[in-house]
Amino acid sequence: MKKGAKKIAFCITCMNRLQHLQQTLEKNIQDNYLPDEVEFVLLDYNSTDGLEQWIQQNMQSYIDSGILIYYKTVEPEHYFRSHSRNVAFRLANASILCNLDADNFLGKGFASFMIKEFNTNDNVFFSSNATGGDIVGRVCVRKEDFMAIKGYDEDIQGYGYEDTDLFIRLEKLGLKHKQFNNPDFYHCIRHSNEYRVKDEFMAKNTEKTYISYVNPYTSRILLMCKDFTFAQYTLIDNRQLNLYVGFSEDENQTLDEKKQIVLGADSQKGRWRQENDNIILIQNNHTTRFKQEDLEFPFQHQTYYVVTNNDLQTEIILLLSFAINLNYVRQSKEKPVNSKGFGKGTVFKNFSVNKAINLL
Repeated sequence: MKKGAKKIAFCITCMNRLQHLQQTLEKNIQDNYLPDEVEFVLLDYNSTDGLEQWIQQNMQSYIDSGILIYYKTVEPEHYFRSHSRNVAFRLANASILCNLDADNFLGKGFASFMIKEFNTNDNVFFSSNATGGDIVGRVCVRKEDFMAIKGYDEDIQGYGYEDTDLFIRLEKLGLKHKQFNNPDFYHCIRHSNEYRVKDEFMAKNTEKTYISYVNPYTSRILLMCKDFTFAQYTLIDNRQLNLYVGFSEDENQTLDEKKQIVLGADSQKGRWRQENDNIILIQNNHTTRFKQEDLEFPFQHQTYYVVTNNDLQTEIILLLSFAINLNYVRQSKEKPVNSKGFGKGTVFKNFSVNKAINLL
């Protein structure tokens, strides 16, 4: 750590969540105003909603006091959860690091509480408890421990399970997972699921979404992507599977996974193109053709229906992201993490547009 390190840094990553930060950022600083011990690291992850201007106009006094440091990167085209957090954690200059989502309220005295806990406990990290909801991603960890496990796994690129994976690796390091339980630390802004995924790659790259209903606990999803690829997935709702069948087909699943929507083993990928008003799906040597305006079409012995409801499309992408990441975490328990580095990129500090910081 650099000279003048603080005791705890709250690391906020933000892409187009200005309306949340307008409600939470100053409140969190005021509720934990310890300039000699606390810093708030805000990483503007290439927002286009006026975040930079708002910080300049409203938060300069906190930057001047040293409790707020504003960084901006103009490189990302979409929100990359694991990478953005790694960047912010690397930039922080404190012995304790805490991820803080833009929609979270810390609660008065959270910083003092965590500093005291780490002063009296060795080999620990902290998170919310199972009732945390939108607080679940708030993890507090010593920087040396975070760096030892090489941060969040940047192979986890969608929504969900990046924090679960982090917890697993911290525990493998020999740390005890503890929880903070004060209800004053559990307030957040409630919002639609659209905000969770709208700036992530899958949502931004999806041209059309189709769904096929196989049985009461199985659906197939087909995503036609803007890069002219398509992906077909099977989602299995284990809760409904147990209700209808009485057991899960995968006996290697944990008790928690048997309550989740999981990914089937038959995912497929291919390419598509448009010819006049026809859509052609190409997979290996097989093609499927249907009209662009068709609301349904046959594909691989199933009828697929176009999803026109925005809320349903968002829910599908959210569930897919969860299932894909859960499957990845299950299959990569012994895989080396971030072997080529993590949190790389170029940022600018406190509006210094002519002086770049390169994280290698």
